[in-house]
Amino acid sequence: FWLLLIVVGREYADAAPSDAAYFASLGTILKDGSDSIGQITPIVFTIGAMMFYIMLYRTNLVPRWLSGWGIIGDIPYFAVPILALFGVFEANSSSATLMQMPLALQEMALAVWLIVKGFNPSAITAAAEA
Repeated sequence: FWLLLIVVGREYADAAPSDAAYFASLGTILKDGSDSIGQITPIVFTIGAMMFYIMLYRTNLVPRWLSGWGIIGDIPYFAVPILALFGVFEANSSSATLMQMPLALQEMALAVWLIVKGFNPSAITAAAEA
């Protein structure tokens, strides 16, 4: 959406004075639409993250506490954009940040775990034999 503002700005500069209000309104709509889409993106992310952590929990590729932490941390992260869309608080408020911290910390812990230890070899062997 932000790149569309460049096009609208060029058209606004070339437009007749009578069309200026139209392009100003269009720019406002594009900006507000971008803000709304920014609230939808985390919802899509958390749906994918929930599927990923449930898969990790079921397959035991990483310790259950780590995948369980992801499942639990995903719930408040999912709630943030929904609450922001309904105006309970701003998406970039300190309340939103606190609600997103558990999953953010879990993502970093999972990354370190996978770099240092990798996946559970016995779970991979069990899946290959099944």
